[in-house]
Amino acid sequence: MSGNVIIVGSGPGGYKSAVYASELGFNVKLIERSEDVGGVCTNQGCIPSKALLSIAETIDDINSSRRKGITASLDDIDLKKIQSVKERAVRTSRKGIMNQLNKDNIELIKGEGKILDDNIVEVEGDRYDADYIIIATGSEPIVIPGLEVDEEDILTSKGALELDEIPDSMVVIGGGYVGLELAFVFSSLGSKITIVEMMGFILPNMDEDIAEEMGNILKRKRIKVLTCSKVSSVEKKEERDGYEVTVEGEKEEIIDVEKVLCAVGRKPTPPETDLDIIGDHGEIITNDYMETPIKGIYAVGDVNGKMMLAHAAYKQAEIAVKNIDGDETKGFSEYLVPAGVYTHPEAASVGLTEEEARERYEQIDIGQYPISASGRGYSTGNRSGIAKVIASDQNIVGVHLVCPGATDIIMEGVSVMESGIDLLGLSDIIHPHPTYSEALQKAAEDAILDGDK
Repeated sequence: MSGNVIIVGSGPGGYKSAVYASELGFNVKLIERSEDVGGVCTNQGCIPSKALLSIAETIDDINSSRRKGITASLDDIDLKKIQSVKERAVRTSRKGIMNQLNKDNIELIKGEGKILDDNIVEVEGDRYDADYIIIATGSEPIVIPGLEVDEEDILTSKGALELDEIPDSMVVIGGGYVGLELAFVFSSLGSKITIVEMMGFILPNMDEDIAEEMGNILKRKRIKVLTCSKVSSVEKKEERDGYEVTVEGEKEEIIDVEKVLCAVGRKPTPPETDLDIIGDHGEIITNDYMETPIKGIYAVGDVNGKMMLAHAAYKQAEIAVKNIDGDETKGFSEYLVPAGVYTHPEAASVGLTEEEARERYEQIDIGQYPISASGRGYSTGNRSGIAKVIASDQNIVGVHLVCPGATDIIMEGVSVMESGIDLLGLSDIIHPHPTYSEALQKAAEDAILDGDK
């Protein structure tokens, strides 16, 4: 097929849609309101945060080197230099995207895109005709009511990633993956960190055993965690710099801090339009084909509110473009999309948590294996972590990990679940020794034993 495809937004869902549509022979225009391509992932999320986390890990390695018989000292931390390293990673990502857009002859139009109807998009007064429209305008941080974000002292992830001085202390509101990753970064840099989470445990979207293990790691890193708690007020100190943060939980607590980071989640940011395609929470409504209620208009990535993960956006972009090309393709199984937390060590999961599995199945088998018992764990000294496998009738329905490299190793869990390999099959696969991945094999063996009881 051929025709004109206009894509609004150049984040992961947007540029993936543009490249794929161009390769299938469509004439593609990509609209981006920001100065730079790549969306939040490249500029204010995935890439810069992972660059800082990598540097934080290096700091942790230096600080712990004495335990391995190495005398080393950390003489200085130059945050401005660190930020320049981070920016180099961001620029490299942007350059890669631009090179791909240029290679595929994709026209990049700068400005705010407004969708007038099912085949007209307006940008800064200019109108463009489209046979198909893909909305990929992403999301933005949620800010709790009453909190006045200035991105200097009261921060979202955007401002936190751009700080050029290390704060003495910081309260992180929200114990999800963004809050934990940035807590790890600034704790390694030397900040005193307190995490405040409303739910009963951190990482509320992950398995509770994984959250508990991560909580233990936070304690060892001297990061204070207050669960079942909420921030009721943030007040500027009158006589000196900083803020008084009042936290309500088991007891009221007032915390003196220099910076406050709000990391309670994100919300979709739809483009300007009068079309009836926006849901109650700002999300663009889509069906399993990524098509909105208006034929020919699609939405991918964070803006449709399905799964706010870059790799989910990539897959949704592929689905949308395939359907535009006439290849009827339904959406993917969200339960097979892996999620990761890039702390030290990392956490990762795919499938159902134990709680979800118990709600869905009458009987489940659970296997666990501590990283401290693995050859790789005790030989490297990286003893924190756990592998957990959940199954029903031998079929694997959930895999959860805390260990170094967990965000890579979780692909084994995705692969066995996607291909239908059961507990016995996973336990029979020869794993290299010593590796962290062996813990998955051992967890599968433990689940088999659990089922035999």
